[in-house]
Amino acid sequence: MMRISIRAYNPEHQSHSHDHHQLVLPLAGRLNLLINQQQFQVGTAECLVITAGTEHGFSAAEQCRFLVVDLTHLPAHLLHLTQPVFQLSARMQPYLLVLEQLLVQQNQQLLPAAQQFFLQLLEAEQPAPAVDKRIRQALLYMQDHLAEELDLVKLASKASLSLSQFKQLFRQQLGQSPGQYLTTLRMQHSRTLLLFSNLSVQQIALECGYQSASAFSARFSQFFGQSPQQFRGQQ
Repeated sequence: MMRISIRAYNPEHQSHSHDHHQLVLPLAGRLNLLINQQQFQVGTAECLVITAGTEHGFSAAEQCRFLVVDLTHLPAHLLHLTQPVFQLSARMQPYLLVLEQLLVQQNQQLLPAAQQFFLQLLEAEQPAPAVDKRIRQALLYMQDHLAEELDLVKLASKASLSLSQFKQLFRQQLGQSPGQYLTTLRMQHSRTLLLFSNLSVQQIALECGYQSASAFSARFSQFFGQSPQQFRGQQ
């Protein structure tokens, strides 16, 4: 059995267990968890593995959205991870957006094949440890302040690193610059808002750190190959 769904968790803390395995992959925002008396956070570009029978508590901000994968059989290499949270590969991350859109559209023609391809990607996934805790602090700050102007000096200070150390370690850990990563976060968040909110393009631009709708639309078109209006019109 494999079932993939999009969920939004309540900010009120909840706790349960289930007889199947579960993967939680944030599309926007991050989830707070308590597993075996340990606190974890899972954010964008990360995957949380919850094995069958594991009691877990969780909470998240109301606007956070997650791809949840329920599995009867978990790939063997994901059964005994040292830590339940790992960094997703560069090939897996964009595929989550494909799944999200197919689920929203309830595209029953393409979903079965898309889910099977996801399972193949999962089998090939080589779990990388979560990023360095200093860089992680900067990532979490980015996710919480997408509407604000974020300069590298501020982000480096959140990581308790000098600017040069921050840029070097960030690229080593994530394979891209802080600016490229921030743009990806903003584009993914804007895509979620276009899919699941009634906000205008101007309002979404502001929510994602762009002061003008035209600048936002240009970047969105460059990133996704179509304008925000075209993307929303397809839904």
